[in-house]
Amino acid sequence: MAREYSWLVIAALIVLGVVVAVWVLGLGDGSLPTGQDSPQAVLRKLQQAMAKGERAMFVECFATRGANHRAAVEALFECVQAAYALRTALRAHYGKDAWEAFMGLLVEPAELRAFVWPPDEDVAATAKVAAKGGEASVELPFATEPLSLKLGGVWRVEAFPHGSEVRDRPEALARAAEALRGAKDDIGKPGVTPESLAQQVQELVKTGR
Repeated sequence: MAREYSWLVIAALIVLGVVVAVWVLGLGDGSLPTGQDSPQAVLRKLQQAMAKGERAMFVECFATRGANHRAAVEALFECVQAAYALRTALRAHYGKDAWEAFMGLLVEPAELRAFVWPPDEDVAATAKVAAKGGEASVELPFATEPLSLKLGGVWRVEAFPHGSEVRDRPEALARAAEALRGAKDDIGKPGVTPESLAQQVQELVKTGR
């Protein structure tokens, strides 16, 4: 009888391990996302998701470990979409260099420099990818820090820290998205410049008000 119970315990642990593995890898129904079989492939898929505004496709490109990581990636998506809309509006009103002037003063959120990609450039083709085993480092010409990618069945971007710091990112990125949308609404008002909008966004991201 004891031996029978021990086999039941072993079987239960195996099932639990499979469930945990599926949850950690973010596989949902157990299937792997497509279009991520190389570092370059996931970069192209990510750029396509950002350009089309496809949230689900965007999230698939990232390694998520639980609710905090997924919430941070989803908040990053909203932030990037708000930034794309602001970039278009800035250039339309102030000229082609307006976005660069805006970004020159923006420090937070740091993720904007990594994920607001040029819409007319094949980022995967210009990126410097150094892959070794199941890890890769990607240098982008417009980003200050390299992206980290990891292979876990498919390649995914590692965008957020593994520790408790990630808990603060969803809220901070949500504030940034709101601030970017507010900046877009202020374009064209008297005295407003790309530089003043950057300062406005920076203050809202830091203080939340």
